[in-house]
Amino acid sequence: MIEDTSIGQQDVKQVGFFLYDDMNPLDFAGAFQVFASVNRIRPGVMQTFTFALRLQPIRCVNGLIITPESTFLDIIKIDLMIVPGGEGRKVPMANPMIQRQLRKLANQCEFVVGVSTGTLILAAAGILRERQATTHWLALKELQERDDLIPYNSSKIVRAGRILTCAGSSLAIDTSIYIIQETYGKHLADEVRSLIEHQHAEVPMMAF
Repeated sequence: MIEDTSIGQQDVKQVGFFLYDDMNPLDFAGAFQVFASVNRIRPGVMQTFTFALRLQPIRCVNGLIITPESTFLDIIKIDLMIVPGGEGRKVPMANPMIQRQLRKLANQCEFVVGVSTGTLILAAAGILRERQATTHWLALKELQERDDLIPYNSSKIVRAGRILTCAGSSLAIDTSIYIIQETYGKHLADEVRSLIEHQHAEVPMMAF
């Protein structure tokens, strides 16, 4: 990719994180820190925000409580959407309104990321239809039982067009840095790695 030298003249990229009860906070926190670091290095480039079905505290699987900043209806612009996994995923997977709203937002995004079992939420919303995808190894059977997508477990990160899925929490960091490199170039991606002390390693990835 050609290095982008006109970042300061671009619109701010809006990065939204979907929250729900009994989600895995690590699925969310690693990616959040990566994208927030971009704005620290180059102010005005990216803005992170959280959203949920309602403006009420979200209790994560380990008891951590996070208060979302907005609801689906508050979102005017979103360029990247991150959907974490967790034991509570079955609620958004079974809620037609949430599925419809996630689909609507995904259609606006340059990139959509399903972290761990967040992949199954994307699948339930129809966002992964006829696409390759992966998830956490404990949920691979659940993914393989679906007939509307193509399960792919030979890579820890799978890119199918603008949709990226990764197998676990820590891989959300690698996936997010990959998006930064694709969007702004290797130099900024390396700056983010340095800031968060991320030790780069070759993570198996497949792009379709």
